[in-house]
Amino acid sequence: MVKSWAFDIFNYPYDTRPEGFDPKATQELYDWHLESWVKAEEQGYDGVLFSEHHFTAYNISPSPNLLIAALAQRTTTLRMGVMGSILPFHNPRRVAEEAAMLDYLTHGRLEVGLGRGVDEQEFAKEKIRMEETREYFLESLDLIENAWRNPRFTHHGKHFHYDDATIYPRPLQQPTPPVWMLSLSPSTLQMAGQRGYKATSGFMPVGPTAEAFDTFRAAAQEAGQPCGPDQVGVLRPTFVAETDEEARRIGEPALNHLFGLFKEAAVFEDLDNVPEGYEFYSSFFRPFVGDDDVSWDGLRDAGVILVGSPESVREQVIEQAKALNCGNFFIWHSFGTLTKEQTFRSYELYAESVIPALRELDLDTTAVGV
Repeated sequence: MVKSWAFDIFNYPYDTRPEGFDPKATQELYDWHLESWVKAEEQGYDGVLFSEHHFTAYNISPSPNLLIAALAQRTTTLRMGVMGSILPFHNPRRVAEEAAMLDYLTHGRLEVGLGRGVDEQEFAKEKIRMEETREYFLESLDLIENAWRNPRFTHHGKHFHYDDATIYPRPLQQPTPPVWMLSLSPSTLQMAGQRGYKATSGFMPVGPTAEAFDTFRAAAQEAGQPCGPDQVGVLRPTFVAETDEEARRIGEPALNHLFGLFKEAAVFEDLDNVPEGYEFYSSFFRPFVGDDDVSWDGLRDAGVILVGSPESVREQVIEQAKALNCGNFFIWHSFGTLTKEQTFRSYELYAESVIPALRELDLDTTAVGV
């Protein structure tokens, strides 16, 4: 069985200049996105995952836990979470407490995604040195787990010091909710496998994604942690229309808008001199630099995006699920300038044609993938 999750970064599709911000249009945007996630439960999606970004039109959910709280009151079966909370922006004790509270508001349907962040402009605007994010991130992980697992905990690190501390509440799901790691670099993948977390990847072609999952599975197996298909997930911008031609006609300009936002918000200004600890991203971001639009055909052929008719997308997803031995697909239906009607139809067509096939798909639960 392969699970389908709706994913939403919540791009702002209008005038991206701060002076052009439109409150009325934004209110409509929040309302129909929330409606789409409620419909996702009715259509058979397994869960919904949100994203955390700040300060640009790339994302208008700087506090995605609020979306979880709102959606939890409107649904009963969807799993939900953030993919993921950027720990260098937060106090980890507060992250642990808020996640535990959400675990109750969702009646145990919470998934927790954690990351150290990679968007250079966000860190620059907060005056956070990216060279220091990894040590903060790792210490935060230790503190969060300690707070979740123990009635009382003590922590002494470089950034935080607590003696005989507690959090209220502690999670409903014991010992912790499922934890996902935003994992692109090999070192993070290895760490996720060793800790027993789940790993997710996105914006990478099928070949490099398979290599990344092999790295994760090898580390998990060596540490005696789970490493089956349900431990990995892949994020794919996905647009489904009645025909391949219609999908491209509508989806291509929307994708170009998305990557325009992505380049401005996330890509390093100087890819030849990235901050220490982010060397992997020099090659990862390089396809997105320059003045030209990102190649639609290249992204589709590499499996980075899933676009086309219901039959075409079903074939693409099944092929990737088998190639990656991947039990979770995070389907990003609403990106760039796609309208409410276009997004809702994409959700609907995917649910009708792809979800049933994925539920019947058997993956190799014994393969380690090394």
